[in-house]
Amino acid sequence: MKKFMILAAAIFCASTAKAVELGGISASDVSAYKIEVPAPILPKNETAPKCGHVSGEITKLHLLARTGKSLLYTSAKTEADFREFVVIWTQILNKFAITVTSTEYKSGFGTLTYASPDGRVLRDFLAEKLHYDARSSTEIAKLQHELLEPLEQAGMTPVASFTIKNDVFNPTFNIYYLTKPEETQERETQLRQLMNGDDIDFDLLASAIKLVKRDTSFSMVYIGRELGFKTKVSATEEGVTKKLEDFKKFLVERKKELVVSKIFKIEQPFTVGTTTYNYAANIYFYQ
Repeated sequence: MKKFMILAAAIFCASTAKAVELGGISASDVSAYKIEVPAPILPKNETAPKCGHVSGEITKLHLLARTGKSLLYTSAKTEADFREFVVIWTQILNKFAITVTSTEYKSGFGTLTYASPDGRVLRDFLAEKLHYDARSSTEIAKLQHELLEPLEQAGMTPVASFTIKNDVFNPTFNIYYLTKPEETQERETQLRQLMNGDDIDFDLLASAIKLVKRDTSFSMVYIGRELGFKTKVSATEEGVTKKLEDFKKFLVERKKELVVSKIFKIEQPFTVGTTTYNYAANIYFYQ
């Protein structure tokens, strides 16, 4: 993919008042930095990915933004490190018409608040817990594309995706994208990973969530609200049915929502003390 350099000064205009609001960062500060942005590719159809996100590599962890309600935050050892964070992320946000409204740095922790034209907010996904060959840059790039394309198709605009190379992580990548805010992040439509100790009931969940990738038999990437998972076991089918019904009541009391459930006979029953467990129920619910 061809790339071109966007000069920061061309996409950022700061008045004196704005410079004060951004902690003393001026247009001249921004012009000292450049970011690589993939050249736009004309999509072949309406569902094809637009590839308009910012890409690159992060080696300095203070540039690795984490997302809050409608802010970005980072750990930065010095104010100069945070200044670099603000400059670079101002460029990225401005590319998507998102305005930085304020910044604050205190005791090694920095925050950047913003406002978007349509009220959407920035969320991030870190691929570190997925199962891939961290030694293969080709495999990482392939996985990166597999996650970016469904976001684009779902209207959750990818803003940036960076490969991350730092001793804290195995080589990996992250994705920043836009989504509609909700009262809590658990209720937002986000790119998420569900990783259970047991195999996931993919067929059971097919109608409930938008599956992005079957990572392993016990791990998947999906788009939707945050899923929770529980397994209940009993010696008898009647016993596990009652446990399922009790858990449904528990969900109602906690204002959580049942997604799907199933009762099944355990292929290899197990014994604890004097009880042999023959039946189980897998329960998926929204947090």
